[in-house]
Amino acid sequence: TPAFTAIALAWQEATLRPLYALTGRIWSVERAARGLVGMFSAHSESKSARAIPVLTYHRIVSASDDLNNVTARHFLDQMLALKNAGWQTITLKQYEAFLRKERALPEKSFLLTFDDGAKESFYPVDPILAALGYNAVIYVIASAAHMPESAYYLSDVEIRRMLATSRWEIGSHSYDGHRPYRASGGKEAIFFADKLLLADKGRLENDSEFEARVRQDLVRAHQDLESSYHVAVDSFAFPLGNETGVAGAANYPAGATITERIANSIYMLGFLQTSIDNFSYNYPGSGFLSYRIHVDYDWDGKKLLEKLDSGFPKSIPYEDDFSADNGWIASWGSLSLGARNFSLSAKPISSSASAFLDGSADWDTYQVDVAANWTSGYALLLVDVVDAKTYDTCAFGDGAIKIQHTTEGNTTTVAEKRLSEVHSGADARIGARVHDSVIECTWNYASIVESYDRSHLGGIGMQVWDSQLGSASMRASEILVRPLAQDVPVHE
Repeated sequence: TPAFTAIALAWQEATLRPLYALTGRIWSVERAARGLVGMFSAHSESKSARAIPVLTYHRIVSASDDLNNVTARHFLDQMLALKNAGWQTITLKQYEAFLRKERALPEKSFLLTFDDGAKESFYPVDPILAALGYNAVIYVIASAAHMPESAYYLSDVEIRRMLATSRWEIGSHSYDGHRPYRASGGKEAIFFADKLLLADKGRLENDSEFEARVRQDLVRAHQDLESSYHVAVDSFAFPLGNETGVAGAANYPAGATITERIANSIYMLGFLQTSIDNFSYNYPGSGFLSYRIHVDYDWDGKKLLEKLDSGFPKSIPYEDDFSADNGWIASWGSLSLGARNFSLSAKPISSSASAFLDGSADWDTYQVDVAANWTSGYALLLVDVVDAKTYDTCAFGDGAIKIQHTTEGNTTTVAEKRLSEVHSGADARIGARVHDSVIECTWNYASIVESYDRSHLGGIGMQVWDSQLGSASMRASEILVRPLAQDVPVHE
């Protein structure tokens, strides 16, 4: 570390550690005075988590840069807010065992992560962790730790010191896959999603060259981190957050899937950032990929708690009149919420709009009813929502109801019933029932059509579609989800 940087960091640490230690003691005294000592732990022990959120940060900076980085003032406010609300950090091993359904964790457990392995991810943070009894994971770019005299990245010595606190774990953030690369035509390329330009050959990589390069980087990072720090490195955070998503790929659509497959063969866990296509929490059995909530630079503690509350696993029965935002995520189109007014509409250049309810991912065996009003096209009630691209649908159109399966964005109709009473307009009661292998669609509470090939559980959502661009819209005044008995009679 350059001398001027080392002096600044040492001064920062020397002032922050006693300050945050005092803050932690004051917080403990205040809790005791309010009779809160032991309350949170007792509450946590009485309930097990159904899902776990993963928070991700980059640097913790002294002044806002309006980028990915949270200020030290906001970060302290966030951590104190979490602690006061009863949230507690967990380790990677605990998180992995939870996903594999091998252990239970207390409700309000969360995984705290930092990307890039920057000095400003450790020095302003560790005193807070020490004061609050929290721990964290930092994702290291393996080659960066060996950079001489870096004022930005943690050095090899600093990483060793960090690990010695027992408050920190490390994961892989690639060996050298985080910096800019080039494709043909001078375009910028993403290391793990695009084919790169081979300047000496005057062409892009072929398929085998792409795969060999990605594998070499992932293996090298894994081996370097484990051999350098004598710890198990079982997780990988994809650089740039979502680069295995379709949006990341510029010239090689298969690249994302290939990278995910290779990473899965080397690491136990892979981390992306939460997008509008996925639930914000991670549920047991969700597989290799986990999604993280990226904490924005302008969030204070209250905003962070609101975000966690909106994604918190919801229970059945569930009722919503939309007077508050309980976690509805608009995957595409426009969504506005108000008292008895859920308004979903397509944008001018689109034929559809879609939204789903965060926190409903593990729902099973339920009946959902919606008071709806739509003007044309189809009003679609989504059930068994896995994410924005995989779900089952009851599609209501003028004179007909269809049951459809959508998997990775590909839709097939599996059942259809013509019924003249079904029509667009005000005060329609559209509904669905899911249980065992059965999906039923209801109109004004009566079961109309069913299928017997339900293959997965999941949450709820709503969608609109019309062949005329920009015209699809629907309003809902309330939604009610009720549990169903396991031996629900099938409509004849």
